[in-house]
Amino acid sequence: MIESDLTSRELLQHARVGHAHLLWPAGRMRPPANWCDPRALQSAAGTRPGGTGRGATLRFDADGRALVLRRYRRGGMARRLGDRYLRLGLRRSRAWRELALLVVMQDRGLPVPTPVAAWIEPVAAWSPFCRAVLLTEYLENTHTLTEMLRSRPLATDQWYRIGSMIADFHAVGVDHADLNAHNILVGDDDSLYLIDFDRGRLRRRPGRWRERNLSRLRRSLDKLAGQESGFAFAAGDWEALERGYRGRASSGSNSAT
Repeated sequence: MIESDLTSRELLQHARVGHAHLLWPAGRMRPPANWCDPRALQSAAGTRPGGTGRGATLRFDADGRALVLRRYRRGGMARRLGDRYLRLGLRRSRAWRELALLVVMQDRGLPVPTPVAAWIEPVAAWSPFCRAVLLTEYLENTHTLTEMLRSRPLATDQWYRIGSMIADFHAVGVDHADLNAHNILVGDDDSLYLIDFDRGRLRRRPGRWRERNLSRLRRSLDKLAGQESGFAFAAGDWEALERGYRGRASSGSNSAT
């Protein structure tokens, strides 16, 4: 599986709803379109905001499932465009590619949120811009690594397991575009997950992208430790993470295809 395979028709199903496009994993239930409407959800009882910044999310329950909706929003120099993206074709959209990547990763047994749907709609019927959202199952009883380290230090074996988990993603070629302390989740049962694969890619070969992922995570942790008094991250923690990463990577338990 390489990056171009994320546009495969076999991974996702697609339906037109007016001028919008509803996407969902092939072979699974088609979700109702109203699950993907942030304006309707924001006014509904039982909907809870989650996250901060441009990655802010909405959490809600539907048909006995806890779900989370994330709107695609720009950052950096393109922040003034907000949630508007050029319409470059359905299979080139960030929503299509992230939903497909989640399907691939879940099929590989990697710890990611269960993908449910994506929704892409034009800003106006003939506008060159579109908006999009991603819908996944909510991971109950989890906290971001950032939240955990604000409250207490992690044990050495937990750091080791985080490194091993990252190596598992890298072994099958998953390049996380924004690996940071906010995108690693730790469960109350010590389970681990990676989230937010916007702009993530599947790589054919090992390369410097793996080092860039790890360097980005280290910068994230160092920045938080420098900004927040009591943030529980030290050099020894990173050493344990690296040992877990190297140990898993050298074991050859997975391999990129």
